[in-house]
Amino acid sequence: MAYVMVPVPEEYVEDVMNYMLKAMARASQEQWDQEKVTELFAEVDELSKALLAHVARAIVEGREVYETNAAQAVQLSQRETAAIVRELNELAREANRPSMIFRRPTVEVLPNGRTMDRFAIVIEEDLAPLVLEAEKADLAANPLPGSAG
Repeated sequence: MAYVMVPVPEEYVEDVMNYMLKAMARASQEQWDQEKVTELFAEVDELSKALLAHVARAIVEGREVYETNAAQAVQLSQRETAAIVRELNELAREANRPSMIFRRPTVEVLPNGRTMDRFAIVIEEDLAPLVLEAEKADLAANPLPGSAG
């Protein structure tokens, strides 16, 4: 393998090295597939499943899910919802895969024209259908009490 030397000002050497290490780590990650998403979905608790499924449904429908709405949907506080997002990403990191779900800063325009900074909870568009399929498989394997089947 040939090496390339790139001049970097001394004050940026550490930043460039950190960037390169992160880029190499990202490049070595395996991508999500249906089997691995289904395995992760089966492994997590019901609140994590509810959050994943809620956000995935919104993404498939082309909607954004704000952190406050996601917390209400799974009947948790925003802090607990953020903790679930963090736990899911730790599981992804342990599996050497990219983050499945993440918080993204957004700006919401209010009816009066003012803006408000908020966080949306997002799943990549190509990953959302895999999460919904994993939910179907999980519900088929573990029917909810009182449901037929």
